[in-house]
Amino acid sequence: MSVVHTRTPLRISLGGGGTDLPSFYSEHGGFVVSAAIDKYVHVVAGTAFRDRYLLKHLEWEEVDDPAHVRHPILRAALMHHWEGRPLELASVADAPAGTGLGSSGSYAVGVLAALARLRGEEPDAAAIAAAACHLEIDLVGRTVGKQDQYAAAHGGANAWTFGRDGGVSRRALELPAATLEALEENFLLFYTGVKRSASGALADQVRRTLAGEADIAANLTRTKEIAVHSCAALEAGDLAGLAPLINEQWDCKLARVPAMSAGPIPELRDFALRSGATAAALMGAGGGGFLLAYAPDPEPLRAAMGERGIEELRFGIDTTGAVTG
Repeated sequence: MSVVHTRTPLRISLGGGGTDLPSFYSEHGGFVVSAAIDKYVHVVAGTAFRDRYLLKHLEWEEVDDPAHVRHPILRAALMHHWEGRPLELASVADAPAGTGLGSSGSYAVGVLAALARLRGEEPDAAAIAAAACHLEIDLVGRTVGKQDQYAAAHGGANAWTFGRDGGVSRRALELPAATLEALEENFLLFYTGVKRSASGALADQVRRTLAGEADIAANLTRTKEIAVHSCAALEAGDLAGLAPLINEQWDCKLARVPAMSAGPIPELRDFALRSGATAAALMGAGGGGFLLAYAPDPEPLRAAMGERGIEELRFGIDTTGAVTG
């Protein structure tokens, strides 16, 4: 096959973010609840009649040697997962990068799945997710967790357990039909207009964790407990019980990332809570991106945010994970 297309979903995190970093789970084990959404990173790659690497991401690159590629994920992927002829590769996404929806992990999964298909292999979800984690964390050296890559590869709503030995286990959540409908109708994503690097935002957390600071360990331990309770509330269909857990997740993240208290995001969150939301938390590592809000009646919240010019990203739940064709 000379041309392939991969589609990998973005995700929303519903509890436990931050406990999927090696600095924490290697000592305490991690636990995250997340759901893949029907907003995607698309990668198209082909080898037909190429004598140089032509790469399109946020910029254009044309090189003879993968070692000269500026994009770190693409460079590592081509150097470690490709031995064929030069290729052309382009990507486009349904949401901006650096906005807390796991786009970097989704991109890594999509690139590796495309290269595997070009090699004539059928990508396996667990293997591609593990390879994407190794690529981002070990080869590129980014300070990121593992939840995004696994969510992108598998799709669906899942509970993820991160073992002290680095192993990852998945449990697909058995959600009532009404809860699945509520995830799509009563949970709203609003773009704050602020972008940030997940790796940069998480670097201080990792430094403090490795230094053995008791307050950061206690914070992440509570974050893990929140995820366990959030998982139980979701599977019981108890969205009223889930709301305070989402708010506590915000509080834990704010304590870990004090920079979140600056800028427009806290005020925007308070506005959402005054406008019909009963819970709201920032997606991703903190500092920018999308605000996820839960509202029993979403229309007043949607109208109020719209009047302020805050753009909503409407979404459904993705059940397919990474798709290659």
